[in-house]
Amino acid sequence: ATVYLYDFVGSDGWGGGVDAKQFVRELTEIKAATIHLRINSPGGDVFDGRAMATAIRQHGSRMIAHVDGLAASAASVIALAANEVEMAPGAMMMIH
Repeated sequence: ATVYLYDFVGSDGWGGGVDAKQFVRELTEIKAATIHLRINSPGGDVFDGRAMATAIRQHGSRMIAHVDGLAASAASVIALAANEVEMAPGAMMMIH
């Protein structure tokens, strides 16, 4: 299974972003042995990011995070919660 996090972390109230409630609800419905989490995100809300990272760590599937472009700030927390992290050539991760 593949999940894409190609937006900022958290909701802006106008339909943008991926909030923890939406992400966790969709993640818990996946029953695949391995989940590929593809990330291209500038980060966002730290508390949504922490909740999403917790859901990743507690999920029964093997989780592989693929940083396709950028995993910055809260998105880096999410990526590092996976069992394995792969970064595409030229991809960047920003941790602070």
